[in-house]
Amino acid sequence: MASLFRSSLHNASHLIDDFICSPCEEDELNSEAQYFCVDCSKYYCSCCESEHGGLFKRHKLLDRKDVKKWAAVPVTAVDDLVRCVHHHGKAVELICGDHQELCCHICVSVVHRQCSVI
Repeated sequence: MASLFRSSLHNASHLIDDFICSPCEEDELNSEAQYFCVDCSKYYCSCCESEHGGLFKRHKLLDRKDVKKWAAVPVTAVDDLVRCVHHHGKAVELICGDHQELCCHICVSVVHRQCSVI
């Protein structure tokens, strides 16, 4: 009986990813990360990396061949990369697709409320 449990556990362990894509994880999805951004300290799957790369062209990305260099420390403080430039101290939380702009919740409610893609 114990060997059956051990066998099941071993077979299921391959379903657990080493690194989960940070944006997908926030959306309660389980996508394996293929990239790590050194500047953001976040993990990205292929789909999310293309969006990230479009917004942050100068960020340094590491792919799977450099996985040993990936940091496993979560970002806890709001740093300058994610602060709203219009509302001091507010974290950037959304992207306005109409203006291709990073926004905090105040920007969305004041400036981007008529925009169709947030």
